Amino acid sequence: MGRILSGGGRPAWHDRNPIHRLNAYDASSVAPHTANNRWAYTVPTGKKAFVEYMCVTVRRDGAPTTAGLVMAYISVQPSGGSETTIAYAIHLNATVGTFDKTLVGASIMLFPGDVLRGYTIDLSTGGTMALNVSAKLTEFDA
Repeated sequence: MGRILSGGGRPAWHDRNPIHRLNAYDASSVAPHTANNRWAYTVPTGKKAFVEYMCVTVRRDGAPTTAGLVMAYISVQPSGGSETTIAYAIHLNATVGTFDKTLVGASIMLFPGDVLRGYTIDLSTGGTMALNVSAKLTEFDA
């Protein structure tokens, strides 16, 4: 049975042809590296996207010679605007098994041309990390 709209209103955002999108990078035993863009999502023309969930995690897997800054982070760049970090996990420890994790739920609305990106960086000398950068979105008709 179809929906009946009173007063000529539009359906709620979650009823406007929703498509679930999951962007994820999840890896263990990752060697030191400069900043790497692990994934990017750009909102298509005629669509909007609601970011429902973000998770960033960093965990020391293998001891480094020298611990350096390790970070997993998610940024947003509004169409025509500047990129800004909105969720991150930071690690600066040589002890195996130590970690940092950030979970963010029901966060932001993205508009056509906005970009959400996931990054990792490990400036340690030697050692390895387990890294996770993920975001779940619902894309729908604008």
